Amino acid sequence: REAPKSSIYRREVSDNALFMLRELLKNIKNRDFKPKQQILNPVHQILTQEERKIDWFHDSTKEIIKKINASDSYPGVKDNILGVECYLFGAHYEERLRGAIKEIIAKRDGAICVGTKDAAVWISHLKEPQRFKLPASYVLKERLKGIKEQRLPLIFDQSYKTFYEIYTKKSGDIIYLYFNFHNGAMSSEQCIRLKYAIEYLKEKCRVLVLMGGEDFFSNGIHLNILEDSKKQGEDGWSNINAMNDLIKSVIFCDEIITVASFGSNAGAGGVFLGLACDFAVAKDGVVLNPHYKTLGLSGSEYHTFTLPKRVGQKMSEYLLDKSLPVSAKRAKDIKMIDEIFDKSKYIESLEEYCQNLLKDEDKYDDFIYQKQDFLEENKEYINFCKEEELRVMYPEFWDEKSPFHHLRREFVYKICPAFTPERLKDTDA
Repeated sequence: REAPKSSIYRREVSDNALFMLRELLKNIKNRDFKPKQQILNPVHQILTQEERKIDWFHDSTKEIIKKINASDSYPGVKDNILGVECYLFGAHYEERLRGAIKEIIAKRDGAICVGTKDAAVWISHLKEPQRFKLPASYVLKERLKGIKEQRLPLIFDQSYKTFYEIYTKKSGDIIYLYFNFHNGAMSSEQCIRLKYAIEYLKEKCRVLVLMGGEDFFSNGIHLNILEDSKKQGEDGWSNINAMNDLIKSVIFCDEIITVASFGSNAGAGGVFLGLACDFAVAKDGVVLNPHYKTLGLSGSEYHTFTLPKRVGQKMSEYLLDKSLPVSAKRAKDIKMIDEIFDKSKYIESLEEYCQNLLKDEDKYDDFIYQKQDFLEENKEYINFCKEEELRVMYPEFWDEKSPFHHLRREFVYKICPAFTPERLKDTDA
């Protein structure tokens, strides 16, 4: 597949590794099984940065993208952009814009567009040595002065190849809303854009399906941007409130049915974005991490309303306290989600599920009326849940001694724990 290495690892490699593990366990139990001798192929040589290096004057756009894809998410392709030594990530072909070789032609939603010998390429993220990955415009900052922000419509129609994050697919009265944010992290600005997209689309359909991105549904607030900020408390507070506003727009979307499609993994606030929908389905094999504790946060995103509403108070407290990953199968068993669909026909099953929600007009109308009555009766309680969450979270963002700051730093700089956390040894998971 023409995709970043990290995406291939998360999907094809992961799927095949699990398949082989299941085969191994099955064969171990079979006394008649006779294994074949492994063919000892020579080990591939490690690719150096010299071999990954982009030759901007000779490499085609496709070759540049191939090199960046082969190095994503680690180690990246080392280069120098506007005098800044950095590693490149997140390459996207640009079909229309043109400029001189290695000229910064435009910027968009944190990404930069760079001229090539035969077209142009968008690079979404950069990483300076001894630092961490950030949107390209955050790294280059004032060096981009005078570079035009080449905006797209709020929801791009995919009429040509370029860099975009939010797009839709329509099937009759159903709209599938995709938000392909890098690594599933959502900044304040991305949350706001997605909220506006939902507000706009709810007038255009009867069922709205939140699809998330290619490799992650969503992972909540953008920790790398917060780590880079000189006003971490203020920007963290802004990010969680923007996420809450987004989720509020989903909860109170009372004229249509909303469905969360966990077609890929989700974590923290990203899980609760999905659980804000009327219905939630998942692809078999998906893993959900519905907790914040490991980052020193109590969390918001209306989780004290949406999670107990689905799984009950006791299970909700257990999930948040134990901080353990939840498989799609377990999520369905505890009623966190409503259905699981097989990987091989996930999109077809999702389409059928959504069409069934529309099949009976009276049933659809009854559901909407009941939803409206429920939200009207409980709007004060729902708001109270959010306000109480924020009251607890406030010092976690603003207090300089809050564990969130050093735990976030360890996460962002990928500092590995010295030993297996006790929570992962829990036999009840």
